[in-house]
Amino acid sequence: MSDDIIYEVKDKVAVITLNIPKRLNALDGEQYLQLGKYVEQANNEEDTVMTIIQATGKYFSAGANFADKKMMQTDPAELFTHEYWLGRFVARNVWLTNLFNDHKKVLVAAVNGPVIGLSSALLLLCDLIYVNDLSKFYLLAPFANLGLVAEGASSATLLSRLGWSKASEALFLAKPISGQDCWNAGFINKHYDGKHKTVEEFNQAVQNELTDAIENLHEDSILQNKQLLKLSRDQSINNANSQEVMRGLGKWLEGVPQGRFAQLAAREVKHKL
Repeated sequence: MSDDIIYEVKDKVAVITLNIPKRLNALDGEQYLQLGKYVEQANNEEDTVMTIIQATGKYFSAGANFADKKMMQTDPAELFTHEYWLGRFVARNVWLTNLFNDHKKVLVAAVNGPVIGLSSALLLLCDLIYVNDLSKFYLLAPFANLGLVAEGASSATLLSRLGWSKASEALFLAKPISGQDCWNAGFINKHYDGKHKTVEEFNQAVQNELTDAIENLHEDSILQNKQLLKLSRDQSINNANSQEVMRGLGKWLEGVPQGRFAQLAAREVKHKL
């Protein structure tokens, strides 16, 4: 667990690395909690200005690990209770979404490959997005494929960052949104045309570029400007977060996602990777 997500501080930057390349950086519930704890730790660092989330391997994150055996081993009677899902879904998602939205530092994603599910929702809450290769990146919100609804305030952020048409494709049809479409919509700050041949080289390039960018800037001005900029989005994020978890809770209590996850694990239903 300790090596699955790595936390480091490098000068003025806190770096969080998703390090489960064999699982395409898919995260189970405990790992999403650990990611949140590290984002919270980065928020409280005294001497940093920026938090970078990066990954190893080919994917930034394949979202929730639907092959997680813990849910499959849980007493079926418990899997349909308010008590189970209020703790493992509602509280977790509200907490994670608020952590990302309320992060005081400049929140950056160095994106080495595709991003899916809840992880895509958290990516949409980042301030700056750097992508190595547009042709190998896409954003997928497969909630309709999983019998769920939007998570992580993505019903608000997809609209604000990609526009109604692409948000509709993403949420109604569970359609991947290509790197080029994300670039055209202004979601991505910079891409590198795939010139970095390894993910390690790409991650380091992003760190170097941003460290140079903030050099000689007044740090408190950076952080206060972020707070001013996010004032206009806070209400929509908070409203979406609240509505999403309540509707999502209803789906878990109906048992729809549990069945879909089991079918995906058994390859009876095709995952939209």
